Formats: sequence, structure tokens, C-alpha cells
Amino acid sequence: MQHSTSANAHDRAFDAELAAYNLAFSELGLEWHWDAATYDQIRRAAAGRPCVQAYIESQCPHLLQAYDSGFLVEAVESVRCRRSEGRPG
Repeated sequence: MQHSTSANAHDRAFDAELAAYNLAFSELGLEWHWDAATYDQIRRAAAGRPCVQAYIESQCPHLLQAYDSGFLVEAVESVRCRRSEGRPG
């Protein structure tokens, strides 16, 4: 039973983090939306890099012609953290 409780808590944390990312994308005007399978795949492929950086490098490399990846990651992560803490936009 304890494993089930731990898995449920993990699922809630995963879902909350995913929702915060999608809110951040929307707030920043990015036309990105991650579903659970996409987010899970990105997390596994990130290999120690921020998920947003891994996503940009694999799915939106054209953005790196105009923006520094660190700038994009920081912008998304800043909004995601604020959204994760439940603060309004």
C-alpha cells in the first residue's frame, strides 16, 4: 500500500509540474503544449539538461538562431516556478 501512496504523490507532482509548464508556455506566447507522454519523454531525454533546453534543441532549433537557449530556459522556468507556487500571472 505504501508504494501506491508514493506513486500517487509522484503522479500529482508530475501533473502539477506539467500544468505549470503549459501555463508558462501560454503566458509567454509560446505555442507549445506538452501532454504527459511528451513531458515524460522529454524528461528522460534531457540527460541532465533542463527539459526546456532539451525540447528546444530537439523540436525548435530554429529559435536558437534568434535567442540564447539560456534566455529561453530562464524565461520559461521563471514563469513555471511562479505558477508552481500557485501565484497568479
